[in-house]
Amino acid sequence: MFISKIIISEDFLGIKEEMINNFGIKKLRFFIPQNEFLLDDARAVEKESYIAETEEKIIVLMADSYRIEAQNFLLKLLEEPPKNIKFLIVVPSKNLLLPTIKSRLICEKRKVEKEVKKLDLDLKRMD
Repeated sequence: MFISKIIISEDFLGIKEEMINNFGIKKLRFFIPQNEFLLDDARAVEKESYIAETEEKIIVLMADSYRIEAQNFLLKLLEEPPKNIKFLIVVPSKNLLLPTIKSRLICEKRKVEKEVKKLDLDLKRMD
């Protein structure tokens, strides 16, 4: 059983593949706008979430940024989701979400640590 949550990651494709592998495409509905998650996107999520399901359905939202009005629109839906509906919000930084959104869901950080390249420099010799 999936628990609704927020994942902090820039790897949207990797998260999407992971979700499909773990849950199967039939249980998932993806909302991935080109850039910003808008109020119209939030309305489409609401419409999808109220389509009755006998089994669990996971609605996945992935965007580089989320408009404030879209987040406010989603608040009640996240607070009291319809039966068998779970949510996954993927965002590159938790600072892009309203505190009220962050307070309703578990937050999981999946940021990939960038490898630091070692440079063969001798600072004493650089004068």
